[in-house]
Amino acid sequence: MTPAPPQELPAANAQQLCVSCLALNDPATHFCRKCGAPLSSYASTGPFESLFAEGSVYRAAAERPQKLVVVMGVWMLFGMMSLAGVLLILIGRDTGFGYALGGAFMLAISLAMIWKTTRNYRARKQTDERHDAHVD
Repeated sequence: MTPAPPQELPAANAQQLCVSCLALNDPATHFCRKCGAPLSSYASTGPFESLFAEGSVYRAAAERPQKLVVVMGVWMLFGMMSLAGVLLILIGRDTGFGYALGGAFMLAISLAMIWKTTRNYRARKQTDERHDAHVD
């Protein structure tokens, strides 16, 4: 029985490729420098790191929505958040400024996410339609 040939070690200047956006990253990093996607198992298991990993899903959904169901999901999630913001604003008129301020913040964030996702989906769809027209 012959011993297996030794495996080559990666070069010192090797770069790690992000599977989400194909950006080159330093091998020691846990998150992609371009899109923020998790690159290592540590990035998805640590308590704070899992928050960043979950954030990459929201960023990908908002910046590169592939299907209409993703846009509808964002509308459902952040639509509920915007309704809660409106309710907090209405409650804050009578009970205190803190509720109104929190509601305004929730409303602004949720509307920004809905707008950004819808705009990016429509832009991608128009680009795909133009590309399909040129191919035919």
